[in-house]
Amino acid sequence: MIVGTILLAAGSARRMGEDKLLADLGGKPVIMHALETIGQSGLAGPIVAVRPGSALSSLSFPTGALLAVVQDHAGGMGHSLAAAIREVPLSWDAAIVCLADMPFVKPHTLLSLAEQSAADKIVRPSFGGRPGNPVSWGRSHFVSLAALVGDQGGRAVFERYPVELLECGDPGVEIDIDTPEALAAARARSEVP
Repeated sequence: MIVGTILLAAGSARRMGEDKLLADLGGKPVIMHALETIGQSGLAGPIVAVRPGSALSSLSFPTGALLAVVQDHAGGMGHSLAAAIREVPLSWDAAIVCLADMPFVKPHTLLSLAEQSAADKIVRPSFGGRPGNPVSWGRSHFVSLAALVGDQGGRAVFERYPVELLECGDPGVEIDIDTPEALAAARARSEVP
């Protein structure tokens, strides 16, 4: 079974006021933490969804990374996820959709998700019983994901199909950087990656 990775990085950072993914966290841009986690997992990909003309395009992406340029990114996360899922190779049985503003997710979480993945399953990590991200989507859901629009992302699909929660012991599945306050809190954490 081949499980690949998608990294959503095409958001407009409206709540942040600047490109949060390029903000410094522990001596490197926020997005690099997510890319390094993906690289350390050894999973296929990533397919990285970016805005047209994004400064992210100038970063050093890992070998094998594919950029999916999201022309209609302003429409919301649904457009970004749809654009990325349309780039998934036919050989992938499932895709773990990671968020570039979540720098504290651990490689073992991605591997645990991959182990539980199946072509017909949605697997979501949890920490202390609370669901988080990233989410593994089996190939049978790719058509629904490729049709997404708006800012809900995969939530619209969650409502129609069962979601398996996987307790992973990783608090990083709950920590995203959406505001200046969240960035300051991330910088203050003792285990900045």
